[in-house]
Amino acid sequence: MEIIELKAKTKALKEFEKTEWGRVHPEHYGHEIDWDFWEKIKFRLAAKDGNKIIGKLTGHYMAGVMYIGELLVGHDYRGRGVGQALMAEAEKLAKIKKLHKIYLETGVGWRAVDFYEKLGYIKETKLKELWEKKDFWIMSKSL
Repeated sequence: MEIIELKAKTKALKEFEKTEWGRVHPEHYGHEIDWDFWEKIKFRLAAKDGNKIIGKLTGHYMAGVMYIGELLVGHDYRGRGVGQALMAEAEKLAKIKKLHKIYLETGVGWRAVDFYEKLGYIKETKLKELWEKKDFWIMSKSL
C-alpha cells in the first residue's frame, strides 16, 4: 500500500467516492443516496454602504445543513446591525433551500458568542486548541 497526497480531485477519486458512498450510504441513513442533496453549494453575502463593502458572510450548505464559515463586519460598522442583517439573510437563504440547521464556530470568550446567542444559536460543544491553539465553540440553530 502507498499513501499519496492528491493536489486535485481526480476522475479515479470521483469514481471511487461515487461507488463507495453509494454502497455505505444505505447502511448509515437507511436509503439510497440523493447526490443532489449531498452536493456542497458555496455562497457569499456582502453588505454594502453605497459602493463600499462593509461586511461579508460566507459558507456552504449540503444535506439540509448550512455552515457559516466567516462573518466579518468592518470595524467602523460594528454594532450597527450589519452582522445581524447578514445572518438574517443567511437564515432566509436556509429557509428557501429548506435546510433544517445552521452551524458555525466562534472563539470562546469572544463578543460574537453573545451575538450568536441573541440570534438563537446554542453552544453545542467546545473544541479545544482549534485555530491558533485557541478554544472554540460549535454553535447551532435549528430552523
